[in-house]
Amino acid sequence: MKLKQVLAAAGASVLLAAAPAHAALTNTMGDIGSPNTITFDDFDGLTGVGPTQVGASIGQDVVFTASLPSTLGAFIADLGSNGIWGAGKTFAATGTSDDLVPGFGLLHYTFTDKVTKGAGAMLNAVNAGPILMIAYGADTTILEAHVVQVSTPEGFNEGSFYGIVRDASDIRAIAFGGTGLVMDDLVFTTPVPEPEAYALMLAGLGLIGWAARRRNRVGA
Repeated sequence: MKLKQVLAAAGASVLLAAAPAHAALTNTMGDIGSPNTITFDDFDGLTGVGPTQVGASIGQDVVFTASLPSTLGAFIADLGSNGIWGAGKTFAATGTSDDLVPGFGLLHYTFTDKVTKGAGAMLNAVNAGPILMIAYGADTTILEAHVVQVSTPEGFNEGSFYGIVRDASDIRAIAFGGTGLVMDDLVFTTPVPEPEAYALMLAGLGLIGWAARRRNRVGA
């Protein structure tokens, strides 16, 4: 290998080592920043895999899909050693209203045509999990994935908040997976158009301005 290539490789390694963390897993809802909250109170035991629009009540375009039949607006779930979830508050859960403890299921939320900087939810699962969290980019690639556990021994309507916060707005979708998974209060930073969309918008404005100037010259 030539000296220049060796130096370049060494320099790249130093830069990568010195670079700040690209993202952070948080258990503090306030870290999401200016959150929008989807409570699932608008759904009354809706069972299926979607797609279902779940953000309309707060003016956001958020589409829900699931890997297995799931329930939006579930009322109560037996979490085994983690106690009971529900009783007066609706939530989203893997499984049907008759059986909220199926095989491993994934609850997936897409910010249609936009991206967000942070998202998370109140979580719990049968016998403490584990619970998988995945953040996807605009091209459906996995930006990052985390495994967490929530322990609420014999708890009643208890859970823990977990979220993902990025350095830039690049989360197109977030998913939560587990066996007997329950979740509520999906919160997220207000989504924004992707950078490419901004570029197209600016290009369009430029063309409009050019056309207006051209008409003015022709009219003169």
